[in-house]
Amino acid sequence: MPSERTHLTAQDSVLRNLRDAIHDYFLPHRHTALLVAIVTALAVRPLLGDTGAGPLVFSIALLVLVLASLYIIQTGELVGERKTLHGERRRLTIIGWALALPALVERLAIIFVPDPTLYLTGAICWLLLFVFITWNQLRAVLRQKKISRETISASISIYLLLGLTWGLFYILLNHVQPHAFSFAGSPMPMSGPSSEQETYPVLIYFSLTTLSTIGFGDIVPMTLQARYAAVAEGITGQFYLAILVARLVGMQMSQSASQQVESTTHDQGLRE
Repeated sequence: MPSERTHLTAQDSVLRNLRDAIHDYFLPHRHTALLVAIVTALAVRPLLGDTGAGPLVFSIALLVLVLASLYIIQTGELVGERKTLHGERRRLTIIGWALALPALVERLAIIFVPDPTLYLTGAICWLLLFVFITWNQLRAVLRQKKISRETISASISIYLLLGLTWGLFYILLNHVQPHAFSFAGSPMPMSGPSSEQETYPVLIYFSLTTLSTIGFGDIVPMTLQARYAAVAEGITGQFYLAILVARLVGMQMSQSASQQVESTTHDQGLRE
């Protein structure tokens, strides 16, 4: 009996050390890890396609993306009264998991039960989850005081998350209004699970081209709601880039001025 307890204690110690090692490694690079997860999720579908292992690998990439996002929320920097901020972090973590669990369950269920109603429910769950993730990432960047590689990674992540979030909104809109978009000049209503899988990455592609104001014209919003949503996304993308550049320049100037003051004070101290 004592030997079993000793064995379990040693196992717990190894697992705890492994968890701490992973935490220590990913904590300083968490925003870069999130950016890699976003790029991977965006690249999986065009590389693997909509048949075979493509949808399954895409679901796994989304799972990794969600876990990385929730990890960032749990390990966000605390500035201010620690008791209040710990409570805020705990509340955000609970909300994040409450939104993530239904979305992740839908991803698993859709593999075995490709039901149109399940697609609609999943679109709502994923949209709410990505709105929450994008908003928290934006708050985290606005709280930054210094420019670093992680700040740049977080800023890029937000831009891509905006594209994914708007893409999920278009997917939901296309569920409610089957002729909301014209694909290659002809309306393409979603008539079944196969067309659902094909439409998802196409609408995310449309979202990214709209956000970046490329606008190839191969996909056209047809309804009034779809048109105004596309215009709103284009304006959001431009305002975000303008505000981001202004914010980064301001942070860089403040950081340079602070370093110059510290250098001058240090030199004066040495002279005295």
